[in-house]
Amino acid sequence: MVQFLAETATEAVTKTSEVVTNPIWAKGVMLGLAFAMAAFGLGWVGSSYMKALGRNPEAGKAAGQVVIIAAMIEVTALLAFLLGAFLLK
Repeated sequence: MVQFLAETATEAVTKTSEVVTNPIWAKGVMLGLAFAMAAFGLGWVGSSYMKALGRNPEAGKAAGQVVIIAAMIEVTALLAFLLGAFLLK
C-alpha cells in the first residue's frame, strides 16, 4: 500500500501542473508538515499533562503513559521522515 501511495504521489507531482512541478519541493512540504504536526502533538500532550498534574497532583503516577504517548508521536514523525527520504525517490 505504501508503494501505491508513493507511486500516486510521484505521478501527481511529475504531471504538468502550474502549482507543483518539483518533487523535491513536494517532499519538503510533506516533511515540514509531518515535523510541525509532531511538534504540535508533543506540545499538546505535554500541556495537557501539566494541566492535569496541576489539578490533581496524584496524576504524577501516570507519567509512564505520557512518555509512551510521546514516543508514539515521535515514531510517527520518524516514519514520515523515512517515507520522504527513502521511499519517494
